[in-house]
Amino acid sequence: IALVDTCCGSAVAASNYLKGITDGGAVITTKLQEFSDFQQGAVQELILPHGKRLAEAKDRMIELPYALYDSQDMLMRDIVKKGSLGIKRGLALLGGIQINTGPNTLDYFVP
Repeated sequence: IALVDTCCGSAVAASNYLKGITDGGAVITTKLQEFSDFQQGAVQELILPHGKRLAEAKDRMIELPYALYDSQDMLMRDIVKKGSLGIKRGLALLGGIQINTGPNTLDYFVP
């Protein structure tokens, strides 16, 4: 099995989208999102605030899952804030980054 040194395909696609915008190479279009790939469009929008952070990262592929986690954490906190108004006993959430590795290596969960 060859060594893969990139984040997941969806994250890499979002990172490339962002890099195209920040480097000035993005194709100008009036089509904002493809409805058939709405989730990928959401990932691409969520990564936008992290353009400078990723551009300045020593290793973009290492920083990418952390940037995505921060965006998803913000989104989840907003959803919980709006949806938990009627909860009287509390709410527990667990979040982290799942790192999948090769077949002979243990996977990692980074909280």
